[in-house]
Amino acid sequence: MSPEQSPSQNPESQSSDTQTSQKSQPVTLDLLPTEVLLLISGEPGKDQNIISAADFKALCLLSPPLHQVYLPFYYLGDNSGAFRQALRNADVKAMERCAHFGATPDTRWELPESGGCQCISERRHTHHRPIDELLECLYLGETPIDKCVDALEWLLQRQFEMKEQQDQPWYAANDYCDHVPEFLLMILSKSPDRARTEGICQMIKMLHSHGYSLPHNMNFDSFMCRSWEDAGLVRYITGPLDMALRSHCPPYLLELVLRDYVRRLVSFEVTYEELPRPLMQKWAGKYRLQEPEHLLFGGGVVETVDKPWWKLTNVLHAAWGLFLDLMDSSTAWAEEYRGEAADVFEQKIEILIEYQVLNQLEENMLRGIVQAMRSMTAPTKASYNGVVSDSDSQRCWEALYRAIIPFENIEEHWFLDYWDLIDPNISLGFPRECHRFHIDPDDNVYKMYHDYQMQNDQIRTTLNRPWGTEGVSKRDDGKWVDREWRHVFHSNDGSGLGVRGGVDFWRVPRWTEGGSFADIDKAVCERWTVLDDKKRSDSGV
Repeated sequence: MSPEQSPSQNPESQSSDTQTSQKSQPVTLDLLPTEVLLLISGEPGKDQNIISAADFKALCLLSPPLHQVYLPFYYLGDNSGAFRQALRNADVKAMERCAHFGATPDTRWELPESGGCQCISERRHTHHRPIDELLECLYLGETPIDKCVDALEWLLQRQFEMKEQQDQPWYAANDYCDHVPEFLLMILSKSPDRARTEGICQMIKMLHSHGYSLPHNMNFDSFMCRSWEDAGLVRYITGPLDMALRSHCPPYLLELVLRDYVRRLVSFEVTYEELPRPLMQKWAGKYRLQEPEHLLFGGGVVETVDKPWWKLTNVLHAAWGLFLDLMDSSTAWAEEYRGEAADVFEQKIEILIEYQVLNQLEENMLRGIVQAMRSMTAPTKASYNGVVSDSDSQRCWEALYRAIIPFENIEEHWFLDYWDLIDPNISLGFPRECHRFHIDPDDNVYKMYHDYQMQNDQIRTTLNRPWGTEGVSKRDDGKWVDREWRHVFHSNDGSGLGVRGGVDFWRVPRWTEGGSFADIDKAVCERWTVLDDKKRSDSGV
């Protein structure tokens, strides 16, 4: 008699209970031989039809024998899908497990034509590499920034590729590339909170220390293909220096940008007579035109041309970036104390002076912007917990652009650079400095602010103009436009269109005369009313 048996128990009853228990007890997977389990699931590497990696993983969790046999195949399956998932979560521990099984290739994963990724890039990503998966994780902002930094360090230690994506415009004309993906700087341009901004800048610094450069130009293809409607607007970040001057970016990022010039053995204070500078030209690269262009001089047709190896930084665009960080509620950064943005910008001026980037005129101009920021009385978004009125935003922008007006005489004309780009023959004999600040004559501070009103959801819904919502629409690219306002503004800005059809000539004053946006907006509305009354009168209405 077993110890568990009680003398008072009926042996038959006990036997019946035992049999019932044995019949109802399920057979668990961990009791099955591995050979049987592989017959159920299919054997990786031999059978064509096996269950999915996810289902196999579930089986492995239930069966230690199958776990030992299949685990390497799980990590290698789906083109190292486990590694891809680890990158998406910036999970270094999971990445280490993948590495243990040899499942961390520097590979590429093809993406579907729609819904493949959410990355902001000039051209749609057709595939992702490990760095692209990590950057998308960084962009979505669902993973702590320190995990993203650690994951990048892990990839760098194992020498994964970090260059620009192969499906981007750069490679249409260039075989060589040593710069990081523009996408990384575009993430930074969204002005995330301080912790994420610092983390992103640390990632850039880490890449720079491994020999990678920042791109010489950014969004170049988009800029060259921009519509006439967008001329004179800040639609694109055209270079890393533009980004480094923003208030939310730490001063050391500006130093990284300037060191890229030093790497190319150029000096900012030198005017170069011979063109181009070889290392600078290699960094700037070439550009494939959308359509072949006929040369103005010397005849012939070109399809691929050198990008300008020199760089112009638009002062108005720099001021606009400062304005956005101070006032725009769509960005997360805000001053921790009044005058912080001015302090940061002043530190950056000192760095520019240290690297001998500025001539005296440029230094005076940038210091004038700092002075305007310090004397500004308009409340910023830090004062209102992120919500700023239209009138306060106007006052801030007016203070910034009026600081530039005394330096109007440093204007550089973009069309000259444009034709240097298209026709290399006319660039001969023009001395160049590798960098200059300039004011683009195509820019208009009134048009820039009007566009800001249209893109700001809080302001746009409060606008009250005589034409109401007529002409207000959302373009395919998501940008809001008011074509009635633009029609009046552009047809009477000195282009001559306003003199036709018996309409008296009327011109919008130049912004360098110092007028306010409110005055210009009022004049545009009044002009629209005059034109509308005339149109009604001519129609007999």
